[in-house]
Amino acid sequence: MCGLAGYIGNKINLPSSKKIIDCRASLKNRGPDASGVVKKSIDGKSLLFIHTRLSIIDLNKNSSQPFSDDYGTLIFNGMIYNYVELRKHLEKIGIKFNTRSDTEVLLKMMNHYGEDTFEKLDGMWALAYFNKKKNEVILSRDRFGEKPLYYSLDNGSIIFSNSIKAIHMLSKKKYYLNNKKIKQFLSYPDKIYGLNSETFFKNIFQFPSSSFMKIKINRKVKPKFHKFWDLKIKNNGKSFKKACSEIEKITKKIIKTRVRSDVPNSVLISGGLDSNTLVSEASKISKINGYSLFSTSTKYDERKEIKVSEKLNKFKTTFVRSKSTNSLNLLEKMIEYGYNPLITPTALGLGLVCKKIKKDKNKVMLSGIGGDELFCGYYVNFLSHILSFKNKRQFKEKYIFWNNKIKKFIRNPKLINFNIGKKDLSRLNFFIEDNSIVSKCIKGFKKIKISRLHNDIFYNNMLQNIFFQSVPSQVFQSDYVSMYFSIENRSPFLSGDLFKYVYELDKDFFMYKGIPKALLRTSMKKSFPNIILNNYEKTGFYSPFRSFFRGKDILKIKEYFANSEYLKKNLNMKSFNKLIMQPDILHAESKFIFACLNVAILEKVIKSKKSNNKIL
Repeated sequence: MCGLAGYIGNKINLPSSKKIIDCRASLKNRGPDASGVVKKSIDGKSLLFIHTRLSIIDLNKNSSQPFSDDYGTLIFNGMIYNYVELRKHLEKIGIKFNTRSDTEVLLKMMNHYGEDTFEKLDGMWALAYFNKKKNEVILSRDRFGEKPLYYSLDNGSIIFSNSIKAIHMLSKKKYYLNNKKIKQFLSYPDKIYGLNSETFFKNIFQFPSSSFMKIKINRKVKPKFHKFWDLKIKNNGKSFKKACSEIEKITKKIIKTRVRSDVPNSVLISGGLDSNTLVSEASKISKINGYSLFSTSTKYDERKEIKVSEKLNKFKTTFVRSKSTNSLNLLEKMIEYGYNPLITPTALGLGLVCKKIKKDKNKVMLSGIGGDELFCGYYVNFLSHILSFKNKRQFKEKYIFWNNKIKKFIRNPKLINFNIGKKDLSRLNFFIEDNSIVSKCIKGFKKIKISRLHNDIFYNNMLQNIFFQSVPSQVFQSDYVSMYFSIENRSPFLSGDLFKYVYELDKDFFMYKGIPKALLRTSMKKSFPNIILNNYEKTGFYSPFRSFFRGKDILKIKEYFANSEYLKKNLNMKSFNKLIMQPDILHAESKFIFACLNVAILEKVIKSKKSNNKIL
């Protein structure tokens, strides 16, 4: 994990030395171990690459970036998990290496294969590669958008970075807050990061995932994105037993590559299937340190399950208590470091865990992001699965199982009521409205229309979660928080190979014989103690807004709310003030209030900056 930024365009707009220094400083959290800059003048145009390094693979300074050879120069953020296999392939065709790093492997791949490299990579990345022979730059982002990449255009020039703040630091332009994005965020705080290319600032855009862009140095930059990964769903005809056997093999192989590291590894652990799959396999390969955030609420306390898993899988867990000490100060610092609001109060809990992981000198953190989306572990997946069998003979059997075995665990009232859920899910290209109280607080509240990815209600819900709603928001927040603490987050379930295999299976396998997450539960059953294997309840981790803030923080939060122009612009303040005074608030309301606080803090951060960061 690293920080990167760059400029391509007219010499007149080339960032000054001071701006370059400020940009590097803003990326220090992402890369505290080393930094470098490359500047070139080509055909009357300028090329600038900036990089800050978090050392994970081959800690030698010779692996620092920008990394160059006779053919190209590379800066990248992320990890190429199959770099060992790719290196062997390149060595067979006569290519020599000077380091043990995945960076050099990636550079040699780009030199040899160009944009065809991306389909061969198993990893996460945001990168910029300069081909010295063609005077051409290629920008690219990984399949699932695990690594952020942003860009801004100005008169045929481009500035890019994996940090929005770094773009502010480099550019001569003034960037204004984007009220359209703010309103969408307030309406659906945990769903809008993958919605489109817009960010919280006008004229700063998000680079699309699984894509690349080619830029000729001597021409004006005109964004044209090319997809290198476009998956189509087709049934491969495998039996359930065969599928589970192959998923086990693929999963073990994936985890083996995800623990490749020259620094200590850690795992975020819970009482669920995903994290226990990771820790079970990872602990067989190297020493793994488990970390878990626990709540004083018995409803969300999974320490009992984790303790049983520790004995089975032979690892130790450090439990971090969810607490309110200095939470507002931490939130303010995290927003200021990257100029982005965070999504849910759980970000603060993750921050507490990452702080402890960093204190214990761990640099790599594995998490189960993508497991629920890939293997359909949400209650809404169960509901959409049943509905997809409507008017078929299996419908009655599936409905009875859901009604008798699953419904009792569901807390969301819209998912408990089958008829209401059916009505909302049937609108394949709209977000489900979570809470009517929240919608009443927002002026002119509108449901957000999103792309329909499949005509089958089950596949559509599943794919929207992966590419638009759930995964983009989770990987953003996980990357943002972990990098604030200079920790590399890896999400093994976000694997192109695993995704392709799973989505070519029979739809019925996902809830086989009514069992939630049947494919993962059956494939990796040896990894789970019975207390986890036979538990069909999805606990999750819910951090209520008020659990993090006490005393003086509450007074300061009220000041934030009262002074925010953007909240006044977008909210019915009478309804909002009534909501925040209620003694008990629901999950959706807690997320909404937290989103409002994040907007107010971001607004104040931008107001406090001079000249280059003004509010419109």
